[in-house]
Amino acid sequence: METRELGNTGIKVSAISLGGVAFTWLDRESSEKLIDFSVEYGINYIDIYAGTQEKIKGALKRNRDKIIISTRGNSKTIDQYLEFFNLDYFDIFLLSMIDSNDQLEKAIEDAEILERSKRSKFRFLGIATHNPSLYEKIIKIKKFQVLMFPLNCIDEIDSKIFSLTKENHSGIIAMKPMAGGNIRKYDSAIKYVLNKPVSTALIGMASINEVEQNISVLKDIKIRENDILFYNEIKRKLGKVFCRYCGHCIFPEPCPEGIPVRTIMMLETLAYQANLRRTVSESVLKSVEKCKKCGRCEQRCPYNLPIRKLLPEKVKYYLDITK
Repeated sequence: METRELGNTGIKVSAISLGGVAFTWLDRESSEKLIDFSVEYGINYIDIYAGTQEKIKGALKRNRDKIIISTRGNSKTIDQYLEFFNLDYFDIFLLSMIDSNDQLEKAIEDAEILERSKRSKFRFLGIATHNPSLYEKIIKIKKFQVLMFPLNCIDEIDSKIFSLTKENHSGIIAMKPMAGGNIRKYDSAIKYVLNKPVSTALIGMASINEVEQNISVLKDIKIRENDILFYNEIKRKLGKVFCRYCGHCIFPEPCPEGIPVRTIMMLETLAYQANLRRTVSESVLKSVEKCKKCGRCEQRCPYNLPIRKLLPEKVKYYLDITK
């Protein structure tokens, strides 16, 4: 598989990498098979999530010398996460949920703590953000060797950002190439991302079949007329309403009415992950009826989505497409 330099880290990562979100829904056997297969076919970078450790730590251990492992957290969680996954260190440790200036200031302080007292716990320090207005500022700070942000054919990124990362030798991990499951024309989606100066497209693949499909795109990533037509259509259709699943709608405090807003916003993705089987409980779906329209979730959303309007629409569509 094609590999690309990850900034000035000296690491070469596979052009397509494995996101850990799917392990949330997979069982242990399926998770381990997915990792083993991915590694066998050349994927050498895996991003993992706390909470999935019992499903994947066995596969991580037996493949440790072949893979680059990252996770997201902060100086207070890094030791706990290493224990969870039975690892000695992370190759890349990403400070996450950094989507406001205040959060960035705290991340800078946290980075200094990590560099000073936790240096043996990670090889390289990165930052994950969903807020495009912070990209330039983060790059110019020069505290993070790796930058992770959403990149797909709906989210346009100023070319200046790519120039700055090149000048500062920062590695770019492009998360959400499929727009959190909203884009299902995987070939066009992957080609769009890999034609940008990024190190890897981080994809939350849930099956061996998805891995095979996505890897097959690498045979020819040239963007053609039909791809451009698709990009224009999907931007027209979803540009103002699709959720990136960043979680800020429920972070740092949950909905006061107990509505699992993020789960409701990602119902369509959950449906397709489960082959259109209904896996979300009726109580979760009905929780939308408790919405008091306070707007707290919308105030936190980095993308200014009309969440109050979208919640009942998401539930209706989910009920329509699931069995």
